[in-house]
Amino acid sequence: MAVYTKIFLKFPRRFWPEAPGKEFFLYASDRRGYYPVWQQFKKEYPGSDVLLVTVSDDESRRIEQQSDNQTMAEAMEVLRKMFPGKDVRDATEILVRRWWSNRFFKGTFSNWPSVNRYEYDLIRAPVGRVYFTGEHTSEKYNGYVHGAYLAGIDSADILINCVKKNMCTYNVKGKHD
Repeated sequence: MAVYTKIFLKFPRRFWPEAPGKEFFLYASDRRGYYPVWQQFKKEYPGSDVLLVTVSDDESRRIEQQSDNQTMAEAMEVLRKMFPGKDVRDATEILVRRWWSNRFFKGTFSNWPSVNRYEYDLIRAPVGRVYFTGEHTSEKYNGYVHGAYLAGIDSADILINCVKKNMCTYNVKGKHD
């Protein structure tokens, strides 16, 4: 399971550049994953004055264990380094997604290196009357929302066949079939 934390910061006004090709900002740090990728939402949400920063792996785990105030202070320090000479006011709101520390998720998205169709079938195989679906069961699009969507359709088809046609068996082909 990969860990990828999204942090949303709302500001009283914009201080970052706005132009075509300026949707993303990058920050280079000696620390791997330390507030590296920033994104603005002017096109998607005009007037929102929101930035999204994404952290990953060890930094995600560290940030998820600290307070929102500590995270905001770190993020503001990074932004002031990124935009020297600008009037970078403190964010007014913060939202930190804590997928890794949430007991129902324990991570952000799956990362299955070298897994084949047989192994995906085993991952999504039902246990009794409990069926599994989600991006982690998608061979082609694991880790993506589109994978979750397509896996949901597949699982719905399996359940519909079970209910309407009394075809309730889930067959996992052999590894070499």
